[in-house]
Amino acid sequence: MSVLSVQAVAKRFGERLVFHDVSFRLAHGDRVGLIGPNGVGKTTLLHIAAGLEAPDAGNVAIARGTRIGFLEQELLGAAEGTVAEHARGAATHLREIEAELRALEPELATGEAGVLERYADTQHRFEHAGGYDFDATVGRVLGGLGLAELSDREVRTLSGGERTRLGLARLLLDDPDLLLLDEPTNHLDVAALEWLERFLLERGDETFLVVSHDRWFLDRVTTRTLSFERESVVEYRGGYSAYARQRAEREAATEKAASRQAEEIARTEEFIRRYGAGQRSKEARGRAKKLARVERIAAPETGPRHGWRLEAAHLAGDTVVNATPLAVGYDHPIVRTGSLRIARGARIAVVGPNGAGKTTLVRTIVGDLPALEGYVSSAPTARVAFLAQAQSELAGDETVLDSLRGASGLDEPAARDLLARFLFRGDDVFKEVGVLSGGERSRLALARLSARHANLLVLDEPTNHLDLTAREQLESVLLDFEGALLFVSHDRYFIDKLATEVWPIESGVLKRFEGNWTGLQRLRASGAELPMPRLEAPAAGGTAEGISRDVRVPGTRRGQGARPPGARGGQGARSERPPSRDRTRGRAGTRASAVRRVEGLSALEARISAMELQLRQLSEKVSQIAQSGNYLETRRIGEEHAQLERSLRELYEEWAKQSEASE
Repeated sequence: MSVLSVQAVAKRFGERLVFHDVSFRLAHGDRVGLIGPNGVGKTTLLHIAAGLEAPDAGNVAIARGTRIGFLEQELLGAAEGTVAEHARGAATHLREIEAELRALEPELATGEAGVLERYADTQHRFEHAGGYDFDATVGRVLGGLGLAELSDREVRTLSGGERTRLGLARLLLDDPDLLLLDEPTNHLDVAALEWLERFLLERGDETFLVVSHDRWFLDRVTTRTLSFERESVVEYRGGYSAYARQRAEREAATEKAASRQAEEIARTEEFIRRYGAGQRSKEARGRAKKLARVERIAAPETGPRHGWRLEAAHLAGDTVVNATPLAVGYDHPIVRTGSLRIARGARIAVVGPNGAGKTTLVRTIVGDLPALEGYVSSAPTARVAFLAQAQSELAGDETVLDSLRGASGLDEPAARDLLARFLFRGDDVFKEVGVLSGGERSRLALARLSARHANLLVLDEPTNHLDLTAREQLESVLLDFEGALLFVSHDRYFIDKLATEVWPIESGVLKRFEGNWTGLQRLRASGAELPMPRLEAPAAGGTAEGISRDVRVPGTRRGQGARPPGARGGQGARSERPPSRDRTRGRAGTRASAVRRVEGLSALEARISAMELQLRQLSEKVSQIAQSGNYLETRRIGEEHAQLERSLRELYEEWAKQSEASE
């Protein structure tokens, strides 16, 4: 018997037909994924299935007595109380059964058989529904979704992501007969995703329809897939990977059949033109009638072809970035690492729970943040392009064209030519970046990255807000990129396809695994643990994984001590020598800021003139490198510029003193 039946449903918004002739059924225990590009009507179809919106045609039937749980993307707008109170407010049906038990308890003393039978039946229903285990289930669900530590927080103080997780927790605790889930994996880290998968799989009789862009999740929990195609829905067996394979086979067969039919139609039309007025005109008219009745095979839908390609800059050597053991964070260390190396062609995924410090780590590696301990150094020819998670630079009323030109320094014809390769054509280049869709923002971000010709791409959650098509296109581009790749992601399918090395953050320590996500999961399933890295710098006589020798000076604070040879990673660097007691040398710290006393005003003036020229040249270099997007080099040159300014001020002071003494 069907729990949900959708028959020939259609929906319009004004003159626009969103979808039509959508039909499918869900039986008890069905686990179905609903996929399609952004904007095709997936959320609208869920609203119609839930009875929250009426279709313009067709009908929806729900089995009598079915309790529906609907997870929307925006939840708990006016919810009150704490997280724990809101969670325990779930399962209204349990409280109703419990009230029946309480009402029957005073009558048990009569010993009537009917009362005892009703009480036993009600008690059985309460136990079967999980009533006696409800408090334990609340703890399990809140813990699994990362909300246990927020139990005493007021709901109104939660972030959007925390509200979504609490809404999902409440829905799971309600235990409805039919779950309609709209992007339930949003705002979940890998641990919470894996917990949700286990929770749904353990309840083998769960019936749900889920909209998701998480392909790994769909593969794990769904057994059928509904795909939006040509403003309707096509059904496939299996999860996402099975769907992708079947659809490719179906489209190949359809394309072949459409091509064969087109050739036959062309031959028939040529016959009709040639013999329409001759001796064979009767035959030609007969063929024309048959041709008019032929049902044309529609060729598979194909999106616009893109010319996306990220060219990698030349790298002289096998290593892009090296790092000594690092402590990264703000006021205190969030993550500690062993010695790190990003090799030419490396593909590294950084994974870990929300708040583990993944973004902080990659920002330290690219030079946006100074390390609290240790230092990062880059190859002389390293060119780094960093795509931040929020893409905050893609906002406001700046046009697509201006955004690219500002990031690349290209003139308008060259910028428009590059944007056309990323499917921004015609008036699209004058769109404001603040109104772009997730896929369009991703294409613009890639266009900006391609203009920088980097040999190391650092990407923070690059698949956020992308639909399946955009994710697959991004994967294709990155697979062809010949440089190194370092990325933060919760998208396990994306990680599995791209990564050759995984860096998981566990309990504040970065570990390393050579292989993809599947390999890491096999290792964990075997019960093996990843080895702990050496978190301290090696002794003075040793080296670590190709890193130049480095001895960390105990007790020094950030910014103290001379800069290590070749270091480019900012103020967290440690010197091979203790800081000098000479305050002047302590402030200067490098070759550019070492100031010696010189005899005579003329010699001082010559040095000042030379240093002023050097400062002007360095200022021009800073602006040029900033446009290229090489964060590591920008940071290094910026620090050298600041040190040179300090040295120049000291020369001015020395000149003033000698001028006074000579008067």
